[in-house]
Amino acid sequence: MKSAVIYYSRSGMTKTIAEKIKDVFHSDLFFVEPEKAYGSYLSAVLRNGKEKISRKTAKVATPAADFSPYDVIFVGFPVWYGTMPDFMQEYIRKCDIRGKKVIPFATAGANGRDSSLETVKSLFTGCTVSDYFYTTKPKGSEADVWLKELTGKLK
Repeated sequence: MKSAVIYYSRSGMTKTIAEKIKDVFHSDLFFVEPEKAYGSYLSAVLRNGKEKISRKTAKVATPAADFSPYDVIFVGFPVWYGTMPDFMQEYIRKCDIRGKKVIPFATAGANGRDSSLETVKSLFTGCTVSDYFYTTKPKGSEADVWLKELTGKLK
């Protein structure tokens, strides 16, 4: 099984999980970044709110990658305003990921578990989406437990 991890992390919480996945499954990492960084937590929240209200999506600096060699695609993101950041959604729309197994993982401050999963499912039509991981605990061992369960399923 060949796997890739597509992720964005502003604070480092999502990056930590992405790197654990890389270590366990020997995955290739694809960091998606906006053209202009979001900065501190407060500036990110304010900017994202303005983008939602104005319906303007931040431009993506990362070019679309070729995911055809991969069987499994892990997709990691912070939950902003109840869902995956818009620029990350835009990146995914540019990539051909049809027919893959997609395993999403999300980090959040409080809420958005179900709504962010619905976003993932709508982005990855024609894919099998399963084993969704969502956490609000940056230092918990939940990710390690999740990865151990996945190891039995994927290896």
